[in-house]
Amino acid sequence: MPSTLTVVSRQRAPRFRELAHAAIKKAILDGAIEPGEPLFEERLAASLGISRTPVREALAILEHEGLVAPGNGRGLFIRAISREEFLELFTANEVVEPYLARTATVRATSEGIEALEAAIEIGRHASLSHSIHESLHSGREFHRALGEMAGNAALTDLVVRNEEKVDLFLISLGDPHLLATEKMDLSNDEHAEILNAIRMRDPDAAHRLVIYHAQSLRQRIAPLFKSVETEISTPPSSE
Repeated sequence: MPSTLTVVSRQRAPRFRELAHAAIKKAILDGAIEPGEPLFEERLAASLGISRTPVREALAILEHEGLVAPGNGRGLFIRAISREEFLELFTANEVVEPYLARTATVRATSEGIEALEAAIEIGRHASLSHSIHESLHSGREFHRALGEMAGNAALTDLVVRNEEKVDLFLISLGDPHLLATEKMDLSNDEHAEILNAIRMRDPDAAHRLVIYHAQSLRQRIAPLFKSVETEISTPPSSE
């Protein structure tokens, strides 16, 4: 069990379930918990410094969100996301996010713009430190801030939950070249262009740039969008 979980302070936070949920989810998406490592309540509770009950409740929420699932043995594990599910989640967000970008531009606030700026800053630091996990975190926070500024909680929740599972799939591949530094930089630049369109109060540009961002990302991770049938039918290289 990772030692990176932050002990929950009784003085700071009486809502242990919510804090346990946030801490365990962060450890999963940061790669601090290995996919094959069982999520035992007692070990998580000891790491967090709280009782097992809020941990059990937090794990139930994570299971409902589709991030953990029962394994063959005792306990819950990080859920394996299939490529087919990854494609469905990615495509769903492609449909929703242009609308959120257009609406966010019309409803833009200084607080919302600051949240987008903060998300991009996380991405810039991730590129400098070559951190795939922080780069993915930057993307989630950017699109969360976009949805929140659009004022549609239901669609924001959909987008963020989908992105969490998409990121879980990308993390599970364990490919350091998948999001190399130059690819992180491109995502950061595209996010910055979307933000600039929002600052300029240009909903058409924001709408167009979000579509471009998704298409550009498809190109950067193009092998993941090949159909399983194509891969199976392609003869292996003789090299």
